[in-house]
Amino acid sequence: MTSPGPSDEIDRQTPIPLYFQVARILRKEIESGKYPPGDCIPTEMELQERFSVSRATVRQAIGDLVHQGLLERRRSKGTVVSSSQWETKLSDLASFTNEMMNSGFSLSSSILSLKYIPVPESVADFLELEPTQRVAAMERLRFVDKKPMALEKWYASEKYVADLTQSMFGESGFEQSTYFTLTKRYGIEINRAIDTVSPMAVERRDAKLLGVNEGTPVLLRTRISFMSNNRPVTYATGVYLIRLRFVMESNRFTQNR
Repeated sequence: MTSPGPSDEIDRQTPIPLYFQVARILRKEIESGKYPPGDCIPTEMELQERFSVSRATVRQAIGDLVHQGLLERRRSKGTVVSSSQWETKLSDLASFTNEMMNSGFSLSSSILSLKYIPVPESVADFLELEPTQRVAAMERLRFVDKKPMALEKWYASEKYVADLTQSMFGESGFEQSTYFTLTKRYGIEINRAIDTVSPMAVERRDAKLLGVNEGTPVLLRTRISFMSNNRPVTYATGVYLIRLRFVMESNRFTQNR
């Protein structure tokens, strides 16, 4: 059986950059299990030949996946699939809102911004949107026992959450949950999610909001949430001042986040 040619994978008529298309294909192959954690992906030369693109295009695609925590560069082995990311069903995850509240902590949120914008290039593929479509984009600071603990960015397609406003979210309790708002206001039920988790050093702007020094170790966590028809509804990314052990032990189902 022959492998599909580049014309079957890369659309050269679309305005979507080639590096972004290459990264998208590789990400889907990683998520499908074609390249398990710890395994090497094809070399730059092999990817150049496969997609008929330049070395610079391949390097930019790989660089994006490294930044997202899906790939790691290792001197001895090359570029490998990160072992610090995993995929699981939502029923095996506890939300940040629910886990903190069930643990006896006081959780609150402060929305820094909420507006409709053209979908960012880095988000469009996750939500299966065209560059011309719009999303609701929210940034919020999460507090645990009145101390800043997480900075989150959340995106949802306008076609699912038209007329979303800040007043629809509470500052505390379950009403601060995005899942709660999706269900209550729009009748959207989330039944599956993909989480990606990786360590990183917090950048200057985020560090200031979290009240820590630039470079402080944090947990970068992204989540794509899906409806029962397997359509992605939301994409969220955030930096958390919490231990990896806390997330790995989360295993209770909830639809509050």
